[in-house]
Amino acid sequence: MNEDRYQQASKIEARFYSPEEIAERVGGISVKSLAELIRIAGLETTTLGHAQPSRKGGPGRRLWGMTETQLERLLEFRQQRRPMKLD
Repeated sequence: MNEDRYQQASKIEARFYSPEEIAERVGGISVKSLAELIRIAGLETTTLGHAQPSRKGGPGRRLWGMTETQLERLLEFRQQRRPMKLD
């Protein structure tokens, strides 16, 4: 019985959000602004791999995203930083 639960739990796939998806959820900001916001907030991202180096010989870029939990923390941080609107 325990093996069945373990097998079921291992089949659950984690959902990763791309920087573009995250930027849209945060409020339609640019990916560059999103990266700055993540840095300011001191939040973590997940490395999904590395892109091939450019033809000019530059280093490969880190491909990143966020899990649902990481995205929730970012949205909470964003909500706390928004100034309250007075009517």
